[in-house]
Amino acid sequence: MTRFKIPYRLILSVMAGIAIAAVFSVLTHLLLYAAGMAPPLFKPMFDKHDLIISLIYHSVYAIAGAFVTAWIARKQARKAVFILGSKEAIMWVVGMVLLWHHSPPWFNITKAVLGPPLAWFGGKLYQLYKKKHDPANAPPAV
Repeated sequence: MTRFKIPYRLILSVMAGIAIAAVFSVLTHLLLYAAGMAPPLFKPMFDKHDLIISLIYHSVYAIAGAFVTAWIARKQARKAVFILGSKEAIMWVVGMVLLWHHSPPWFNITKAVLGPPLAWFGGKLYQLYKKKHDPANAPPAV
């Protein structure tokens, strides 16, 4: 009888990446709203300037979320980042349908298209971080 091993670390890593990106995106939006620079959180947003700013900070947080995902996943970092990027693409396409009257379609399409490469970039940053901080790569003591 073969036992199925649940990949807890993989699941936790993807969930953490999603949570990091979502929490920081919402907090940033709330801060921008408090400063009078964005509409309320659940109100439609069609101003191109607001959408571009939102796209920028969502992208930064997507990269950070992917970095955290890879960091937690460790040996399964590539798989976790791939899952995270795929989730981004799928969810923003679904979001485009569900939020049709909340933002212009190009906004959600752009986020769906950018999801996988941003996740990949966050994973690459983790690889560079890991390589730099790996004790095996440290220069010999003099």
